[in-house]
Amino acid sequence: MKSLHLNKITRLSLISLTMLSMTGCVGTKYLSKGITDEGHVEPENISFPELEDAWQIEGQFPNSENLSKIKPGIAKDELYQLIGRPHFSEAQHAREWDYIMKFYQPDNSVKICQYKVVFDTDFKGQEFYWKPADCPPQKSVVAPAQPSYAPIVTVAPAPLKERINLSADALFKFDKWQPENMLPQGRSELDALATKLREYQTMGDTRIVITGHTDRKGDDMYNMNLSQLRAQTVRAYLVNQGVDPGSILAVGAGETQPVQKCSTNLPRQQEIDCLQPNRRVTVDVSIRPSHLPPF
Repeated sequence: MKSLHLNKITRLSLISLTMLSMTGCVGTKYLSKGITDEGHVEPENISFPELEDAWQIEGQFPNSENLSKIKPGIAKDELYQLIGRPHFSEAQHAREWDYIMKFYQPDNSVKICQYKVVFDTDFKGQEFYWKPADCPPQKSVVAPAQPSYAPIVTVAPAPLKERINLSADALFKFDKWQPENMLPQGRSELDALATKLREYQTMGDTRIVITGHTDRKGDDMYNMNLSQLRAQTVRAYLVNQGVDPGSILAVGAGETQPVQKCSTNLPRQQEIDCLQPNRRVTVDVSIRPSHLPPF
């Protein structure tokens, strides 16, 4: 049984790799030259992969708070939780992880940056590099002249936000993620959601984050892969229904964000039923009306 489960994990991982179209640097352990055991590399030896070699070529809009938590000594699993899997197909024992990061500019354009983490022989991140050098972009701050009166401060309204919860049990057959394994109820819910999102996108600058979640049953990595693939399938479905792909990001959270806690002593079916709320896909929408400055 254990061997069957491991084979299942391996199969899902391989499917995930194939679906994500890994090319170019498949299996790369070292892209930069001269990485020391301590995780140091001379700046002139740093080498970034080509953007078109990424399996997740659309990259991601990172959470700035999570980026600020990345410090020397960070373990790979911690890094994974903060900013996800690397966007290039580094091998299992890679000494480098590479990402494509996107940042909104004041003029509402998007700046594309590459981010590299270099690991020591214990696979602890020690050095961090950006390309181009002015990444991540920082908004310039000009110190104002001291007024002789109290300035009037205008606080812009916060963006409109909504979270939509979709049951994974209603979206997909058990343990499945492929489009052909979506259930009729799930397709109907996504059709209605696509209509709502298209309306939202006419209201202003819209950002949509689709997050797949699983329950605690099964292997951690298997669940992470399954949640990522389900989120990507939902994203592809919505895009096919006319939702702007540039505003949608799909991520997987695996079993890391449960909303329901259940005893481990329950009979198997009762435990599965109890954990049902954790098997879900969340859609977080942020809308900044067009008459307000962009995000």
